[in-house]
Amino acid sequence: MFKQLICLLAVGGLMQAVQAAETVLTLRAPETTNDQRSIYIEKALRLALDKTIDSHGPYTLKLSDRMNKQRALLTAARRQYPNFVVMAGYEEGRQTGGLVPVRFPILLGAVGYRVCFVSPQAQQAVEGVRTIEQLRRFSIGQGTGWGDVAVLRANGFQVTEVSAYENLFAMVAKGRVDLFCRSVLEVRHEALARADQPDLLLDRSIALVYDLPQFFHMNHKDRAVAQRIEKGLLMAYRDGSLLSQFRDYLRPSLPYVDLGKRRVFHLEAPPPKGMDFDYRQYDLDLTREKP
Repeated sequence: MFKQLICLLAVGGLMQAVQAAETVLTLRAPETTNDQRSIYIEKALRLALDKTIDSHGPYTLKLSDRMNKQRALLTAARRQYPNFVVMAGYEEGRQTGGLVPVRFPILLGAVGYRVCFVSPQAQQAVEGVRTIEQLRRFSIGQGTGWGDVAVLRANGFQVTEVSAYENLFAMVAKGRVDLFCRSVLEVRHEALARADQPDLLLDRSIALVYDLPQFFHMNHKDRAVAQRIEKGLLMAYRDGSLLSQFRDYLRPSLPYVDLGKRRVFHLEAPPPKGMDFDYRQYDLDLTREKP
C-alpha cells in the first residue's frame, strides 16, 4: 500500500511538471511607438496558441527588441530569441535561409490592397492618372528588402529602398519620392498618427492590388512550434474566430480608404518559388467586404 502511494505521488508530480512546462515564444516588436501594424499580428498569434493549449500546453509570448524586418529575419536565422516569430513574405523567408514558414497567409490576402501617400508636388498629377503606363512615371518609396519591391520593379516602377520605416513618411512629404504605398490595413493608423504633418498627403484617387501573402516564419529548429501555430490558425479559421478577429481589425479601414471610389490597378506578381500549398484559398476580396 505504501509503495502504491509513493508511485501515485510520483506520477502525480510528473504530471504536474508536464502540465507546468510552457513554451516560450518571442514575437518581433513594432518598429516604432507609432507602428500599429503588429496589433492584429499579436492577437492572431495568441489566438492560435490559445487554440492549442489542450494539445500542446501553456505558453508565454514576449516581444523582441525593436528592429526592422531585414534584421529580424537574420535574428531568426541565428536563433537569438527562443522560438522567434517574424512575419514576412515567402520569398523573404526563403532567401534568408534556415527559416520555415507557417503555412497560412496570416493577413488573408488583404495586405496586397495598397493606397498611397503622395508628395505635395505629385498630388495633382497622380489624380489625373488613368493608365498603368502613366502611373509608372512616379517614383515609389519602400522599405529595404520588402516583398513589394520585387513586385513593383517587375511591373516597371522606379523604387527607392530605405532601411528605416519611419523615414519613408518624411521622404514622401518632402518630395524625395512621389508615392509611398501602404496596405489598407496600415494606412489609417499611419495617417492619423501623423495628422500634424501637413505635407503628408493621402491620395484618394488610385489603389494598387497585387499578390503579397505574408506568413509567420521561424527557425527550422523550431519547426514543432511552427506546426503548433499552423494547427491553431487553421482551427481558428475553421471555427470563424480568426475571421471575426480579422474583420474587427479591418473594419475601420474600409470606409477610410473607400476602395469603391478609386481607380484600381492590378499588378502581376509571380508565385513564390517553391510554394507547395494553396494560400489563395484563404484570400478575402476586399471590394466585397462591407465597411
